[in-house]
Amino acid sequence: MEYSDVSTTVFTPLEYGCVGYSEEAAVKKFGRENLKIFASEFTPLFWNFANRKGTCYAKLIVKKEDDVVIGFHYLGPDAAEVTQGFGVVIKLKAKKSDLDNVVGIHPSVAEEIVQMSTWK
Repeated sequence: MEYSDVSTTVFTPLEYGCVGYSEEAAVKKFGRENLKIFASEFTPLFWNFANRKGTCYAKLIVKKEDDVVIGFHYLGPDAAEVTQGFGVVIKLKAKKSDLDNVVGIHPSVAEEIVQMSTWK
C-alpha cells in the first residue's frame, strides 16, 4: 500500500473530495510561477431540474514544466465517486492535456472538470 495521494472525501450535505497537493502545499514545494491552477465554479445541470440553488467548485493543480496533474479538489454532489476517478489521474501522473482529450459525460459534474480551460 502506498499512502501518498490517497483520495479523501468529507460526507457533508455538499460533499468535498480531494487527492494530491493542496494549492498551498504545491506553491510551497514548486513555487507559484511553476504551477497552473485551474478552477471552475458551476451549477450542476440536474440541480436546475430539481430547483436546487447553489454552486459547486472544482480545482486542478498542474505543474507547468510537464503538464502533470498533481492536485484535485471538488466541492459538490457525489464527491466520493468523482474523486475516486481523479485519484487514478493523480496516481498515473496523467497530464492536463490527457484530460482535455476526454469527452465529458453529459450531463455530469465530472464533465466540468475535464472541460476546464481557464487558469489563474
